[in-house]
Amino acid sequence: MEMNFPGGLWLPLVAMFVVSLPFLFHLINSRRQEKSGLESFQEFASTRKLVLDKVQRWRNHYMLGLDLKQNILVYCRFGYYPAQMTIPLDEVDHTSLDAHYEEVPVGKTKLKKLDYLDILLHFKDRSKPAKSITIFDQRQIRTMTDEHFIAENWVLTLNRHLKSSEDNSGLRLAM
Repeated sequence: MEMNFPGGLWLPLVAMFVVSLPFLFHLINSRRQEKSGLESFQEFASTRKLVLDKVQRWRNHYMLGLDLKQNILVYCRFGYYPAQMTIPLDEVDHTSLDAHYEEVPVGKTKLKKLDYLDILLHFKDRSKPAKSITIFDQRQIRTMTDEHFIAENWVLTLNRHLKSSEDNSGLRLAM
């Protein structure tokens, strides 16, 4: 079967293909990075013999995982400023949110625009500075979608876990 296109139809088809090439390249490249990021996160956790009970990933840049049995938080950030870390939650007293806003002039008014959003891990040892885990950074990602919800959810989850593990350790000591 032969496809016979009128002479004037080839030019728009070729133009559409050429215009879509950067998008297709970006799509294939991001899928490849997403797959390699997932493997490196799993590899990072498995080399430390961690079994993650809760894992969350967003924006192909960030991943958080929680091993309840070993009481360890795993954080990975990919992209321009990669980071991988494990935080033993036995040393953490509580967590909180750290949000920094920038005032942007819009006409005669000024709007507050989120510059970055971090989870702060406050340690039991007060001489140790709080550890910051980036959830959103405007320098890497221009628009924010669910990051505030993600951060609040993790702070709530971690604080509940810290309180329950503190209550359980108190019961063990009393026995």
